[in-house]
Amino acid sequence: MLLRRCVHRLAIVASLSLVVLTSCAETPRTATNFCRVLADRIDEMTEPPTDNASVNRLIDHYTRLAEVAPIEVEEAITTLRDLFVAASQVNVNDPESVQAVADLAYQADGAAEAAGIYAGATCGVDLSTGFAVEVPDSPAAVPESSATTLAP
Repeated sequence: MLLRRCVHRLAIVASLSLVVLTSCAETPRTATNFCRVLADRIDEMTEPPTDNASVNRLIDHYTRLAEVAPIEVEEAITTLRDLFVAASQVNVNDPESVQAVADLAYQADGAAEAAGIYAGATCGVDLSTGFAVEVPDSPAAVPESSATTLAP
């Protein structure tokens, strides 16, 4: 009898643990989830921040994108998020603080380009404007330039 109760309680605990674990599972890092989250948030992400609350919302949006970003774009999205975090903490009266954020902005240029290319190619969205972009099925043929010679 005692053994039966223990087994029964163990089964209940195991079942509850399974429910808790599955409910805490994070969203899979897929292009589909990334595009879905981006579509839900792009309108606010492209609005220029006007106060601390809007900067914090922007940081939240990039944090959420980083949570669902596929590996190939995760670092770029995280770099952009970190830039917004640093910008939100800058002391405008301290030249070193301002310079540190400026340096981060220059360093984040490649990340912004990579994230923008990924969002455009994968989700059909311009990350900087929120406008839909048309993604070609195949690269457009680039016409060959004709040889020219300069007159002496």
